[in-house]
Amino acid sequence: TVKATSAGKLWALDRESFQMMLCSAENIKKSTYEEFLANVELFSHMTRYELARLSDMLESELFEVGDEIVKQGDHGNSFYIIEEGEAKAYIHGEEAGEVEVKHYARPGEYFGEVALIMDEARRATVRAITDCSVLSVSRDDFDRVLGPIKGILEAHIDRYPNYADMLSAAAEKS
Repeated sequence: TVKATSAGKLWALDRESFQMMLCSAENIKKSTYEEFLANVELFSHMTRYELARLSDMLESELFEVGDEIVKQGDHGNSFYIIEEGEAKAYIHGEEAGEVEVKHYARPGEYFGEVALIMDEARRATVRAITDCSVLSVSRDDFDRVLGPIKGILEAHIDRYPNYADMLSAAAEKS
């Protein structure tokens, strides 16, 4: 029971209208995600059906400046796509300390896939350098939906920097 403590106006929404609003909002979100994903280079060859399946599995996460999105050494359980904002990847070495290795400055840039493909610990820490919105896909969903592009990711694994070389170069500079 709800009791008013002062005079006012009450607006009511019937169940059917409320459900319709929820469905409309969900459809708009899904369409927005599908369009966004279609513009991510990694997913450009995927069919509309595959993009729709992937968009259903995306979780939006918000991070503030300085928040760690992933931490070096942690077990990787998700794949991330920058939706809005910027983040930087850092690796920590014994001699060089923390070294910046990548700046994620554009929507559609992604990270976290190496830990999922190789089933290993995170190679770097990624921190938000602005307020940042990322879309994440869990390991299970990644394997289920992105299985077909796993080969593409594996084929490009050599494009990733050799972290040991970066740490050595940073140590030499200091």
